[in-house]
Amino acid sequence: MLINETDGVSDLQQGRAGVWLKYLGLALLLVGTSLWMKGSYIYLKAELGQYLINRAWQQSLVSGSQYKPWFWADTWPLARMEIPSQGITQIVLAGDSGQALAFGPGHTSVSAQPGADGVVVISGHRDTHFRFLQYLALDDTIIVQNWEGQHTVYRVSGMQVVNEDVLIAPNNNVRNLMLVTCWPFNSSGANSKHRFIVHAQAIDKSL
Repeated sequence: MLINETDGVSDLQQGRAGVWLKYLGLALLLVGTSLWMKGSYIYLKAELGQYLINRAWQQSLVSGSQYKPWFWADTWPLARMEIPSQGITQIVLAGDSGQALAFGPGHTSVSAQPGADGVVVISGHRDTHFRFLQYLALDDTIIVQNWEGQHTVYRVSGMQVVNEDVLIAPNNNVRNLMLVTCWPFNSSGANSKHRFIVHAQAIDKSL
């Protein structure tokens, strides 16, 4: 009886290959599970954040006082913004820090307060909350309600792209709104050097 030694070597190699394939499959499964859990965590965190922010906003309207959405937050709901042409309603948070902008558009604290005379400046990320800015048109209506319940109706009067270091001078003789985001919209770069600005003017219209 002849014994082919190459058959034994081949069987051994196949066995090792099978073991490695099992480990590879397990590793891919673990990686996939980890990515799924991370994605689910981010989604649930965002949904919970929006729920708490909306609840704090309702509490502010009822009580006339400002409420933080969670006790360690460095921001709170300051206004509610509605854009009828886009079917969009968003809660505007106090301040434009990184934490605030992660959950919604943020009010620039050195600008006029919503409902007051002057220029109200609100910022947001181009790939999330302020993505819709690229679809706004002249004469579109923007309705801003502050936490005291006062409504101001604005009409879009223009758009422009400026360098990031352009200063916005305060002007208390007007009642304007500026919505600011990074530009261009379709760029994935993290450090944009330009800003897209939507200008809107208050109009005489009570709600």
